[in-house]
Amino acid sequence: MVDLLNVALSNHETSVLSSIVQVGVAAYKDLMEDRHPMLGHQYFNNIRGLLRTKLVQMQCEIESHDPNFPFSFTQRKFSYEHCIPELRTKNVIIHIARSPSPDILPYEAKYKVALSNNNSPLCRQYIIEPDNTPPVALEPFYGLLVFGGKRELFATIQFPAPGYEGIADHIDIPLTIGKTADTEVFERKKAGLKKEFLARSAEEAIS
Repeated sequence: MVDLLNVALSNHETSVLSSIVQVGVAAYKDLMEDRHPMLGHQYFNNIRGLLRTKLVQMQCEIESHDPNFPFSFTQRKFSYEHCIPELRTKNVIIHIARSPSPDILPYEAKYKVALSNNNSPLCRQYIIEPDNTPPVALEPFYGLLVFGGKRELFATIQFPAPGYEGIADHIDIPLTIGKTADTEVFERKKAGLKKEFLARSAEEAIS
């Protein structure tokens, strides 16, 4: 995958992914650390990691409504109404997941194993794209926007090896939003995510 780092993602695309992770994690911390934290009860102990991931995924959906969002946004749906965001460009498919380390792949799943074959020159398939010239192209690479860290947040794009057997390559995502002139935008995004999360939680409680 020598050519991967040169074509997979642009600087603007990595900046958007950085924003998604940082806003989602910051909103989660606020919900955990307020004077009366919504997620502070012991009953939430075993799902806090999942809620952290879901807030990042929710921020992905929110940012996808921006007209300058550089990805095509869809949702991959599973049984029991479970769904995850899926980001696409002509070069890459991205899912969001959490991991204890940038060197450890998130949990394995059948769809991840299947898509990891996109990262092998021998396994990539040609697909028809009628709107493009030429109308035939290789399937996009498959990457995971992986984040985590207890003391210091990290974010990286992992490109699983075919068969989901290790990490074939990666792209580190710089985390800088909220430390410069972007602070006001960052705080507005965080407030919007928390408002959306609380509103959806209230709807679920009523239904």
